[in-house]
Amino acid sequence: MDESIESIKIKVKILEDRVNSLRLGRRILMNLLIEQEHSKNLEIKRLTNEIKRLKRILKYSR
Repeated sequence: MDESIESIKIKVKILEDRVNSLRLGRRILMNLLIEQEHSKNLEIKRLTNEIKRLKRILKYSR
C-alpha cells in the first residue's frame, strides 16, 4: 500500500512539474509575442512617418 501511495505522489509531482513547465513556456511565448508586436508597431510608425515626409516633399515640390 505504501508503495502505491509513493508511486501516486511521484506521479503527481511529475505532473505538477510538467504543468509548471508549460506555464513557463506559455509565459515565455507571450513575452516574445509582446516583444514582436512592439517591434512591429515601431516599424509601422517609422514607415508611416517616412510616408508623411515623402508626401510633404511631393506637395511642396509642385
